[in-house]
Amino acid sequence: MRRTLSSLLCLVALSGGVAEAQVTDVTLVPRGQLRLQFDPSFTSWNARFGERLENGALVTENEDLASDLTSETGASVFPGLASLEAHIRSLTGNSGFVGIAGASSAFVSHDVTRIDLGGHLGVFDWLTLGATVPVMKNRTALEVAFRPDSMGGNLGLNPLISDPGGVNDFLASLEAALGLAQARAASICGTTPGTGACSDAASLEGQISGFLSTSRNAYSSSALFPMRGSQAARALTDATTTLDQDLNAAGLGGLGATMAFASEWITSETFASLPSKGGSGIQGAPLAPINALWQIGDVELTALVRIARGELRDSGAVAPRLTYSVGAGFLMRLGSGSVDAHDVFLDLGTGDGQRDFEGRLFGFVGVGERLGLRAGVRYGIQQSLDLLRRVAPPETVTPRVGTLRAVTWTPASYLGFELEPTWRLSPELSLFGSYRLYSKGVDGYEIFGEAAPGSVPVDATDLERESGVTLHQAGFGIRYSSTDGWFAGVHSSPMELHARVLYSAAGSGGQTPIAMRVEMGIKIFRGIWGGDAPAPSESMRSNR
Repeated sequence: MRRTLSSLLCLVALSGGVAEAQVTDVTLVPRGQLRLQFDPSFTSWNARFGERLENGALVTENEDLASDLTSETGASVFPGLASLEAHIRSLTGNSGFVGIAGASSAFVSHDVTRIDLGGHLGVFDWLTLGATVPVMKNRTALEVAFRPDSMGGNLGLNPLISDPGGVNDFLASLEAALGLAQARAASICGTTPGTGACSDAASLEGQISGFLSTSRNAYSSSALFPMRGSQAARALTDATTTLDQDLNAAGLGGLGATMAFASEWITSETFASLPSKGGSGIQGAPLAPINALWQIGDVELTALVRIARGELRDSGAVAPRLTYSVGAGFLMRLGSGSVDAHDVFLDLGTGDGQRDFEGRLFGFVGVGERLGLRAGVRYGIQQSLDLLRRVAPPETVTPRVGTLRAVTWTPASYLGFELEPTWRLSPELSLFGSYRLYSKGVDGYEIFGEAAPGSVPVDATDLERESGVTLHQAGFGIRYSSTDGWFAGVHSSPMELHARVLYSAAGSGGQTPIAMRVEMGIKIFRGIWGGDAPAPSESMRSNR
């Protein structure tokens, strides 16, 4: 959910984040004309085309975005819990210990408001150059709840958060005991090496060293710890009592401090604020709604050329029986947007932060005066980018700060296809349907540089999981255009208005949003040179 929902990384419905699933307007502009456009859109989603492994088999199903924050035992929502369990088993000798904190539930939804501000200039009738600047505002609605299991639960808030002094005193007592044991072992083994006394002294030193190391790791592994009075706490107390007795038997005195345990259950408020609490090991923003400011997305520069255009006309007919046009284009998407922040969980970002190069082919066929079909296909290559990422499985919403690494991200190439059948109700008004396909392969990640102190082992393939995207969108819209009337001399000021609704009909990839998108737009033309309007023979009808 992180990326994605960063990644979306396809910003398929925006995303993530990567390339827009939307095929931008490819209509050429007549020579000497400047087309200005204002295209707002709104995208909203609270579910995704998810993936999960079940008994070794891949299961695909629609998932709520909040599913990664939902757990009956808390096992899946606290990073490091598995590590904590392993350390507690080692300290107590209880290989069957399982940590239980309580049940969590959540609601998550995203929406993106985007305004594309563009200008396209007809350099020649066959060449149009343009630029589009997206301005975006992201919002995340989030509600979380946590119900502690006060009857069967055995884990509460880590005392490293609630009582760091108690934890530090206990660890300091172990360090002091280790120092005494080391000095004792060195003395005995230095004078009587190979004796039983030397072996016992070395064994005690190793026992204390292992207990200290495991205890320190247990406290730092998770925001949870065994609750005071729980069976696990009693087993840990027994283990420290045994160690204390061994120290006294060796003439080194006792520990002088007791192990600190959790004294507070996790509540909804605590659960949401855990990432920002010292001692949690997460070091990030709390889980809270996000209402970002307006920001610039990835700016697009385009060049469009006409390859062919023509019509078929019956002898003596006023209107052509068939019109057609074919064109090609090149787009460069600049890395002017910002990627999602690694320490602001559920952040979407406003772009990829790297350049894309895209080629496209588009065409239009008109049948009579009523029917038309526009189609477009595009292929994009995305460049690599160095950035900081928490390397963790995609289902981990709040990865530990110890997973933070410098990585080289290489987004996969993508393919897009769009089909738009059109039915004219009048010379100015038309209805149209929309089908869009967007497909992107699996991204590549490579870790570089040295890991910071306190880092934990990570696997870069965790970032690659669920980074591929396949999305099918379907929708419909209405368009008003006076451009043909402009060419015919009926309208003095050409204008185009449109509105469209798109739904995510099918998809795959694990993080692909199930979204509804509403698009609107207005386009106006202004003459720069060559008169107020092109010659009627240069009608735009075949471009539409």
